Order: sequence, then C-alpha cells, then structure tokens
Amino acid sequence: MRKPLQSKIKKTLIALLISCSFAANSQDLTNNLKLWSGISASYKINHNLSAKISQLLAYNTSPSSYSFSQTKLSLSYKLKRRTYIEGGYVKGLFNDSNSLRDQGASSSWFNKVAVDRIYGSFSYKHSIAKRLSLKHKIEFQYFFADLDKYKTRSIYSARLGYNVRNSSLTPFIEGQFYNYSGGIISSGIKRFRFKSGLSFKLVKDSSMGVSIYHILQNEFKTENLSENDYSVFGLSLSFKIK
Repeated sequence: MRKPLQSKIKKTLIALLISCSFAANSQDLTNNLKLWSGISASYKINHNLSAKISQLLAYNTSPSSYSFSQTKLSLSYKLKRRTYIEGGYVKGLFNDSNSLRDQGASSSWFNKVAVDRIYGSFSYKHSIAKRLSLKHKIEFQYFFADLDKYKTRSIYSARLGYNVRNSSLTPFIEGQFYNYSGGIISSGIKRFRFKSGLSFKLVKDSSMGVSIYHILQNEFKTENLSENDYSVFGLSLSFKIK
C-alpha cells in the first residue's frame, strides 16, 4: 500500500472517531442501534507490567442521543506467554435520571451521573491450528452503586481469531456470557453478547491498532425489570507507548 493512501485511510479513521465522539449528546436502557467509538493507550512499565487508559463513547442512532461514556484505568501483568491478569477502575457516565439516582448513582461531570466499578480479570490465549487462536477471559466486576439488576457481575468470553497470512488482518468472533448477582432479581446468567469484527494495523510494525466490530446483545430472565437488547457498530483505536 502506498504511503499517501495509508495516510488518507488513517486520517479518515481518526476523523470518524472524533465525529462519533462529538455527535453524542451511559447505559440508558434503550433498545436500539448504538454507535461506539473508543481509544486506548498502553505503556509498558517493564517486561511484564503495563499501564492502560481507555475511553469509550456511545450514542443512540434513532433518535440521535447520548447513550453513555466509560473511562477505564488499569494495570496488566503477564504471568507467562499469552497469560495475563488485569485489574482496574471504571467510571461510567450516564444521562441523569431519578431511577439511577435511586440506585446510588452520583452527580458527575457534564450534568451526568456516575456509576463506578472496580474489576479483575484473567485471560489465556492458545493456538488451535496454524494462525487460528482462541482467547479465554474471565472478569469479575464490583459496582459501588446498588443497581437493581446486579451488585456484581462475572463475565466469561471466548474469542476465536484468525491471523491472515503475511498481514496484520485478524477477523474474529467472540461470545460473552454475563452472570448477575446481588440485585433485586434472581442471580444467574442474564446476558449474552455475540461480537464479530476485524482488527488490523494501518502501517506494518506501527504502534497503532484498529478494530471494527459489530455486537448483538440479548438480555433475558430479568423478571420484573426491562430487558436491555441492542446492537452496536463500533470502531476503536489502540496505541502502545514504549
């Protein structure tokens, strides 16, 4: 790929990310199509330890309105090749509502309310066949607000990815199962997400990665509370700082 074309694609993707960010007017229980844009950066402290920061912005498409934003700070430690543990803090900003305030959400920036959580995760990636890999991840989340649906969530995800020969292209599919507990509904698996997408680098050996994806979410067995089903088209950029 010629350099002028590479530069043009890079500028287009960055412009799309910025436009997604500023078109937004967290999560607000609307069952419609959402657009997500994200950016993240990681800094390698030493051979095994990395610090990460990421920002996600989401908005509804019809009608166009702010959905939520999410800021994450974390540390990741490599136990051995392809095996990691991670922990961190997440602040979610949602549209102000009496419902969220009644559940313990607090006032925050930009006339929004905040729902904070901490999390810990373990992930392991292994090869199935040549250029075909499977990544397992288990994450536990604790929320400081007493949300109706859960006080804690645990998530198991499995991602199948194929690295295209002689390229950075990796198409992938991923399934996620969410277990709720501590809310006013019964505990158990209450949400499933199916994610498909493509990750790649615009420039070979660069520090910037790009991921384009689609998510289908189905929530079930929430008893007297509404189920939150929606689909997502998303774009994320990631950077490694050495």
